[in-house]
Amino acid sequence: MRTGRGRRSGQRAQAAIEMALVLPIMIVIVCGFVGMMLELRAENEFQTAVDLAAQATLVPPLGDQAASEADSAYAFSHTFNPYSSESGYLSVTTPVNCEGPYLEGEIDLNAQGIPAPVTCTAQADLDFSKTPISIFWFWSIKLSTTAEAYPSQYRQCQTTSGSASAYQC
Repeated sequence: MRTGRGRRSGQRAQAAIEMALVLPIMIVIVCGFVGMMLELRAENEFQTAVDLAAQATLVPPLGDQAASEADSAYAFSHTFNPYSSESGYLSVTTPVNCEGPYLEGEIDLNAQGIPAPVTCTAQADLDFSKTPISIFWFWSIKLSTTAEAYPSQYRQCQTTSGSASAYQC
């Protein structure tokens, strides 16, 4: 016949074995959630930087490509700082590059009268080896993002006689 003392020590041993089996699985699940949060935060920060760079290209006058590129680079570099503590694991592989008819001094309108957008793209690598969860996430993820910005209806050029397009400077 078992005494109460033997039953309690058996239950303790069973609890210790259960904990030894469940704890590693829980740690992996928690690290997976932390990794996904880091990835989503980095993607959001990177997308925001490219969005603001696209919007900044529309600030200089129509056709001033050098000023548009400078404003775009400034907005991108001051929004996304890869050396800060928040995004030290994200490195830009292809800097922001913007294209569109607005940069060449034209505003092309589609059938609905909406001007063609300025499209900016950039690429980066998300390197988990620089984070504490590198034990479980030891690979890097390539991020690629695109953003569009539409010129304002009020920034269009005035029509000139003899012009091929009513909105060409």
